[in-house]
Amino acid sequence: MAEISLEEFQRNQSVRISRDIIGQSEEHEQKMQTNWQKLWETAHQHLVTLLRFLDKDYDEACEKSNHPLDKFTDDDLAYLVHIRIRAILDGQKKKDNPGEIAEIRNQLKELTQKYAELEQVKANLLETNKRMQAENVGLSSHLSALRQAQKEVSQPTIPETRSSAESPVLQGNSISLPTWIKPWQESKGFEKSSKAILIMGDTGKALRPSITKVMAKRLSLSADNNSLDEAVSRLLTQEENLHPILIEKIEGIPEQGSSSGGNNPDVLRLTEDGKVVYQSLTGKPPKENEYEWLIRRHSSSEHTILNIQAAEILVDAGYLIKGQAQEIQLSNGGTFIPDITAIDQSTGELVFVEVERDVHKDQMARKQKWMNLYEASNGNLYVFCDNLTGQRAIQGEINQALGGLIYNSFLTNLHGLRNGKRSEKDGGIWLSVRRGK
Repeated sequence: MAEISLEEFQRNQSVRISRDIIGQSEEHEQKMQTNWQKLWETAHQHLVTLLRFLDKDYDEACEKSNHPLDKFTDDDLAYLVHIRIRAILDGQKKKDNPGEIAEIRNQLKELTQKYAELEQVKANLLETNKRMQAENVGLSSHLSALRQAQKEVSQPTIPETRSSAESPVLQGNSISLPTWIKPWQESKGFEKSSKAILIMGDTGKALRPSITKVMAKRLSLSADNNSLDEAVSRLLTQEENLHPILIEKIEGIPEQGSSSGGNNPDVLRLTEDGKVVYQSLTGKPPKENEYEWLIRRHSSSEHTILNIQAAEILVDAGYLIKGQAQEIQLSNGGTFIPDITAIDQSTGELVFVEVERDVHKDQMARKQKWMNLYEASNGNLYVFCDNLTGQRAIQGEINQALGGLIYNSFLTNLHGLRNGKRSEKDGGIWLSVRRGK
């Protein structure tokens, strides 16, 4: 019941955050439209006032004909002002009085200056309108992406809610239990080994270091305690008179790790016997293995493992994982699939995180990728790389793809974070921050 209540709390929190973001965006759009309308009305009224000053009789005639100058378009008003100014110039040519000519010239100079100012106001309004339309398009695309992200069905990691002192109990009525389970439960190593089974079934965790890390937390032990890894190793082999193989290593994963350094961690899953043990201890089926769930959505095992590692670091940094490998439809008809969708719980902001390895890829496809991320995120790009070299290469790709656009980029890399590096500005995980707006 504790797990179900927490999931409902996270879902309600995500919905509230989404509604707040949508409301703020719509309020911002309304304010921009209101400001633009006020500026246009001011410039239009200046044109009307100028024409009335130049030709009061025409103004009165328009009023009597029920077509006042206020209803004229900006282009019509500008044309009529030009005509009146030209008539004044022609009239002054016929006068010989130097004083009057000088006065008229001063008036004409003032009128010309006012007209130039109005032209500048009009140009500014057009530029403001163009910018506001672009912002509106960006906000609309971002809102669409946010709404889709909130609707997606994700594979979240279940937070730790089980007490470290809690002892698993066999659920004898749920399934037919193998005869070896009872003696194993009475053995000395059952407490630690069963914790590994429970963690994998509760959370779907697949990386061996991640499993032992949670085991340490549940058992109130140091993460460096060798007995935790030994407990996992015992489950990888058959122990005579105790239990069969309950956890197996997923094959086909290159031993050599990513360019972030070191070898790939062991990727584990429950065997059929292991699933039976979990169900006998909890009375429910185990959660799907996170690696097997993600490998169907990624290009390689290395990229899948890096996604899992990135998600775990984001959680440790205060982010709530909303989903992984979610499909989002863009306004241009294209499709964008962010690797990780997360909520920064300190700000309530929903962000799309791309996970990148230091490998060579098609440049045209890469440019389109960053354009899609720019549209979906409204110019806030978050990228998790495997090493510093890849991080710098990705920053170069982004700068080239989005040249001329205003955007913010937040990049980091696994190798640097593992070595203890953090942002010099705020101590956060994003090691390279570029703000353009």
